[in-house]
Order: sequence, then C-alpha cells, then structure tokens
Amino acid sequence: MSAPVLFSRLAVSLAVLAILPPSGRSQGTEPAARSPEFLETVLQAPALSAAARRAVAARERVGAAGKLADVTVEGMGSRMVGPMDERATMWEVNVRQALPKRGERAADRERALAIAAMAEAEYAIMAGEMAADTAMALAEAEGAETRARLIERQIDRLDAVLRNIESQLAIGNGRIADRLTVQSRIATMQLMVEEERTMAADALAEARGRLGLNPEAALPGFTALPTAEINADEAAAIHAASARIEEANAMAKMARASAKPMTSFGLRFERERRAMGAADTLGLAFMTDLPFRSRRYSMAENRAADAERTAAKSDASAARFRISSALSRAERAERLALTAQRLSKDTLGRLNAEYDALVQAAGAGVSKMGESTILQIVEILEKTTDTALQVIQAETAARIARAELWRFAPASHFPTNS
Repeated sequence: MSAPVLFSRLAVSLAVLAILPPSGRSQGTEPAARSPEFLETVLQAPALSAAARRAVAARERVGAAGKLADVTVEGMGSRMVGPMDERATMWEVNVRQALPKRGERAADRERALAIAAMAEAEYAIMAGEMAADTAMALAEAEGAETRARLIERQIDRLDAVLRNIESQLAIGNGRIADRLTVQSRIATMQLMVEEERTMAADALAEARGRLGLNPEAALPGFTALPTAEINADEAAAIHAASARIEEANAMAKMARASAKPMTSFGLRFERERRAMGAADTLGLAFMTDLPFRSRRYSMAENRAADAERTAAKSDASAARFRISSALSRAERAERLALTAQRLSKDTLGRLNAEYDALVQAAGAGVSKMGESTILQIVEILEKTTDTALQVIQAETAARIARAELWRFAPASHFPTNS
C-alpha cells in the first residue's frame, strides 16, 4: 500500500474518532438542575425589579380600598336687622355624614385584591418570559459554540490531508485539483466557524441586554425545568386569568351597587339671639338621590363585567392549550434528539465500512470511475461531520424546547419579595 493511502488512513481514523462526539461529550437532552444562580440573575433584571415594585404598589392600595367618606362640618353666622330696628344675631353648625351605597365598599376591596393578585401574576409571567428567553439564548449559544468546535476539528483534519497532498505534489505525485478542492473546503468551513461564533456572541449579547448586564458580565449556566414541575393550575398565566375573573366579579358588584341610591345624614344646631332672649334649634337632615339614570349606567357596566369575565375564562383555556403544546413539543424534541444519537452510531458504522472498502480498493490499485482517493476521503469526513451536526442540532432544539417551559413555571418560583 502506498504512503499517501497509509497517511490518509491514519488521518481519517483520527478524524472519525474526533468528529463524532461520544455520549460523554455531547450536550445531552436532560435538563440541567434548577440553579439558584440562574433564577437570582434573572430576578435581578431591571425590568423585573420595576414589575415587582408595581406589584407591591398594587398590594399597598388594598389598604386604601373601600374608603368611608369623612364627616363634614359647616358653620355659618349672620346678623339680622329687621323692622322697628329689631336686631338679632344667628349662628349655626351643620354636621353631615355621607353613607356609601350598599355593597360598594366590599366590592371596592375585592377589586383592589384582584388587581393586586393580577399585578403579582403579571410579574410572574414576565419573570417566566425572562427566564425562558435567557435559557433559550444560552442553549442557542452553547449549540453554536459546539458546532464551531466540531467544524474546527474537521478543519484540523483537512489540514492534515492538505499537507499530505502537498507533500505528494512535491515529489511529483497527486493532483493539483485535489489540493484546490481541499483548500476551498477549508475556506468554506472557516467561514462557517465565524458564522457560528457570531451567532453564539449575538445570543449571549441578547441575554445580557435582556438581563441588564454589562457586555462583559458573566452569565449563569443553562438551566431548564423538568416537565414534572409544570402544572397548569399553578402557572402564572392561569393565576392572571383567575385574577381577571375576580376583578370582573368585583366590577359587577360595584355596578350593582352604583344603581342604589346614595344617602347622607346630617345634624343641625342653630342659635338665634334676640332682644327678648335666645332661641335654639336642633334639626336632623336626611338626603338621598333618585338613581333613575344610574340604573341605566349600571346595566352597561354589568354587561361589560360579564364580557371581561368571559374573556378571562377564554384566556385561561388558551393558556392551558399553550402549556400542553409546549410540553408535547419538548417531549417530541427530546425523542428526536435521542433518535439522532442512536442513528448517528449506525451512520458511523456505515462510514467506517465505506472507509475500509475505500482503503482496500486503493491498496489493490482500483480507482472507481477514476475518482481521487483523497477526495473520497474528504467526502467521508464531510458525511461524518454532517452526521455530528445533525445530532448537535437535535440536542440544541431539545434544550431550547425545555428552556421554553420556563414560561409556564409555577408562579411560586417567582415571588415578588425575592
């Protein structure tokens, strides 16, 4: 067997071992354990801090709900000059208390509680979105970096093949076309490496920008939630829909209360001083309105509350469908990744057999259809790399699907006081 073929056999053997990542070096499809560092970094994002303060503000407003009107005090003095030079001095004090409409204060408190719960749920939704987007960016960056390292390993192997070709050309053997083909392939793959590294850098920059970190700040490692932790009843989106339903119920109660008349009571004390002596007057006042207009407005508000309640129920149903879809998508992506890993082993076996047949044919002096043995070796390298890239792509897709589950994490994972 000639020296070029022996050298190529060694180069391809090393390439096949290096390019297809063994199971211990692959990204894997199992999610990383939930890292406190990951959640801590996400929850410190400026956008989440603002949302948390808004939730706290909504909770504080509960104490101001259902207010009772203050007592009003009115004082008045007057001087009277009548016929026959009759003179009198009068002064009076009025004390009034406006009473709330029946059921209005309780409905206002219920509405404030619902708004506070909705603000906390919106915070949890935003935190889940932030965690999902960050984890997806980390998964994309890791996948791009893994692909870049894989392509770099093939470039190293092709460099070895190129050096072998050049050494054979130096002694008058080989073909110049082979060298040009390998050089073109190396240049193409170098561009692929740069593209993958750019994709990784862009994904990390996007994650830092979303988290409010400096361009050079360290990022936490990839973290995903196990599917067992996803419970539709505990999802923040379901909590938000439930809070909107409660708000609609409270608004309906307020609408019914607004149709009732408003009343107020008052106490009046008057003293009049005349020449013949003082006269005191004590009176009790009652005031109410006639709500013939308010009832029409109340009916419109009640219909609006019914529509809001129906919309919130539809939002809850849509959220449950999204959760179910995300779980099934993650399961399918994981099955695909496992299938890709299994089939890649079979493909590697076939490539090894193809390589052995190529070496035997070259050793026997057979050249099928006049093709260059070197180019056939390069083709095997490319097939091997393509197989590994498919595995990496499937594993990355599985990790991204797992990362998306953060959107539906239980609301308890994102407390507003964290």
